[in-house]
Amino acid sequence: MNEADHDPELKKPYAGEKRTRLSGAWTALVFGAVALVVILIFIVQNPQPAEVHFLVFHGQLPLAVGLLFAMVLGAAVVLAFGAGRILQLRLVARRARRQGAQPTAPLE
Repeated sequence: MNEADHDPELKKPYAGEKRTRLSGAWTALVFGAVALVVILIFIVQNPQPAEVHFLVFHGQLPLAVGLLFAMVLGAAVVLAFGAGRILQLRLVARRARRQGAQPTAPLE
């Protein structure tokens, strides 16, 4: 055992070592850049044309671009449902605060 195991002062993080919003944003930026590179490689490697029919629209476009559009549309649907749920929870919390309800412990 070393001295840090017994002394709580030695376990405290140094200034700047703590996780911050900026460090979280930096991590998200790095992951986003890696994802962008992977998507660009996918698009470059899949240029073959694909026939696309959507409602009254039809035509040809590269396979990867069609899949990218589908991915973006799927993400938009997920974001819309997520935003709706967050709004619903905020309204419930606001109503509970107005009525003076005590907050409950989160479910595990």
